[in-house]
Amino acid sequence: MKKLKFLYYIIAVSLFASCGSDDDTNMDIDPGNIIVDFSFTSDGSLFNFTNLSENATSYMWDFGDLSFYCDKENPSYVYTRAGGDLEVTLTAMNDSGNKALITKTISAPEIKNIDIVIDGDLSDWDEVDVLVDDSALGNNMQILKVWGGGDNLNIYIEGNTNMQLELMSIFINTDGNSNTGFGAWQWGAESGADYLFQGPIGPLWWGDSYNSPFTTELGGWAWDRIAGIDGYVSSNLINVDADTNAIEFSIAKEILGGDNLAETISLAFSELNSGWVDQAQIPNSGGDSAFVSYKFPVESSGLCE
Repeated sequence: MKKLKFLYYIIAVSLFASCGSDDDTNMDIDPGNIIVDFSFTSDGSLFNFTNLSENATSYMWDFGDLSFYCDKENPSYVYTRAGGDLEVTLTAMNDSGNKALITKTISAPEIKNIDIVIDGDLSDWDEVDVLVDDSALGNNMQILKVWGGGDNLNIYIEGNTNMQLELMSIFINTDGNSNTGFGAWQWGAESGADYLFQGPIGPLWWGDSYNSPFTTELGGWAWDRIAGIDGYVSSNLINVDADTNAIEFSIAKEILGGDNLAETISLAFSELNSGWVDQAQIPNSGGDSAFVSYKFPVESSGLCE
């Protein structure tokens, strides 16, 4: 009986040692003479990584956003899935099978995944930053929010109860160049509106969209009609409370230029009454005022370029 127990002990120890040996081999790879390191620079969500490793022939990058691995030596990468503090790991390898790795923490802009639906429920806009706050001026239109993710340019305007939006002029610099298009005098001669919409916005029942013919210089009030209200969706004017009216609407990016739409655009809005008399502007016009700039959120990754 004792011999059987001893034999069982020998077998168990042998099996344990065998399993342990395999695990150690997988976990402890000799780095050889590889020295691994990297540096980086950033511009918003775009990161440029510089490989400082020595004595390596191939590389693998883990950008820390659970997206994919990259085998470029000095990659550029755009963060579109995750932001905040992220751990980036570079693994350097040589032809002999040696490898070494280093992990550094980078800080990328927080990614907002916002789905705006134009349905009169304004809670969609809670996570969108205020682009203009002119509430201290007491004008009809006071708060502007813009969200350009997806296929539409979504717009939220809030004001006091005098804001009725019987008619509205919407000016948009779509090419990012303030020296082309219509020089909107209310906001400065270099505002450069390439696109104009005029008509009622809530309820949206008619209207006209135009492009400026001045594509290489600033020009005056001359427009080429491109569409009616196609590409527009709007809520009615919403009475939020006893002191506040608001509206939300969207413009299809396709009619603003589609793929030719600049990464950063600028906008301005003018409220008019039924007699086409200006009632208010946002941003506020006059003096040194200008269109307000909006940069579209990054939606496509640099994919290890």
